[in-house]
Amino acid sequence: MNRIPGVLVLLLATGLPARTPAGIGPQAGGDELLTLGEAVRLALARSPEVTLARTAAAKAAEALREVRAANLPQVSAGSGLAFNNGFPLSIEGAAPSIVQLGMSQAILSKKNKNLIREAEEENKAAQIGPDGARNSLTARTSLLYGELHQARQMIPLLEQQRVNAAGSCQVQQTLYEAGRVRALDVTLAKVALANAEQQLLIARERALLAENGLRDVTGLPEGREFRTETPVLQVENLTLSVDALYQKSLEVHPGIREAESNVRAREFHVEAEKGENYPQIAVVGQYAVFSRTNNYQDYFNRFTRNNYLLGLSVQVPLFNGFRTGARIARSRQEVEEARLRLQVMKSDLKMALERDASNLRLARGAAELARLEVQAAEDSLKISETLAEAGRADAKELDLARAQWLGKRLAAIEAERVLFERAVELLQTSGALADFAF
Repeated sequence: MNRIPGVLVLLLATGLPARTPAGIGPQAGGDELLTLGEAVRLALARSPEVTLARTAAAKAAEALREVRAANLPQVSAGSGLAFNNGFPLSIEGAAPSIVQLGMSQAILSKKNKNLIREAEEENKAAQIGPDGARNSLTARTSLLYGELHQARQMIPLLEQQRVNAAGSCQVQQTLYEAGRVRALDVTLAKVALANAEQQLLIARERALLAENGLRDVTGLPEGREFRTETPVLQVENLTLSVDALYQKSLEVHPGIREAESNVRAREFHVEAEKGENYPQIAVVGQYAVFSRTNNYQDYFNRFTRNNYLLGLSVQVPLFNGFRTGARIARSRQEVEEARLRLQVMKSDLKMALERDASNLRLARGAAELARLEVQAAEDSLKISETLAEAGRADAKELDLARAQWLGKRLAAIEAERVLFERAVELLQTSGALADFAF
């Protein structure tokens, strides 16, 4: 298996205290610096997706507490006041009384035991939800930050390219008026100028959209200007083989962990349904205060005002019309479905890691090639400038060398952006991107 060589750009700042939008970067003079780590922390602090996931986790914890209550003592108090004529009849199975207390405590119930285990696994799955939301939001914020920084890097270069194209267009127009060039040369110069203006417009629009998106996820106000820095990533996972990264992802990926908890929950549900076929034993007790107005003293040999009962309730199921068997069969089908979904998720994860790792290797190679091309263009430009100073090269050759260097520099910036995006995508797929931010 090929290894993912090297260590990629991205340093998510760690160990820094969370800050409000008003406290980003240095306050003295100029625009403030917003680091990638600060942007991620701001986004996570105000994210509705993370808040909703935490709310769902809190609801699951309360649901678990409710299910656990089935094995706790159940105590009720009330009154069975009634007027009767003749023999003292019962109210809902209990004798008329001034005060009634009832108690029940399950001491043997396989169904309750497994329902509690099922709820515990469902609670574990719900607690994983915020991790998935954090992972996705961290990726989104990181990509917006990288897009903004790359666009801001390109704008000055594209502005210079537009200035050069405008100057060339003016020169061609002057030469055409002097009859030294063709009308086609003027048209081509205008096309080059229009192309430069279009590229500049695209870069500015990309920067605007990325900045607006970053402000939206972080909550930065419109009036606060900020600078970005080159996002650098130093993550051990990017140096692992795909197999090693896959094994590590199985342990931390929120979706996989949640699916595994769901499988275990369904298995416990099967056992809970089977519990319907087993005896259930509970301690029961009852206390009641009787009144003479109900004629107890007339129909019984001895009247006792305070009465109580303490005993065991034993229920042994015999036949319920195959209802339990049908529920067990349905629950087993749900277990198989959950296992198949987990298997598919693991297979998809392996393929996604293979794809993202391949894309990262290609992006790393493209970035290295672009860097070498920039270096070659710089050397060529220096030679052209030296020749121009010595009168051995004309202005047209020098402009061509400058244009080539500018084009290679723009290509290198784009290659760096793609490399950063591919790294973020790989870490997001592994499910551990948010862990590197904090």
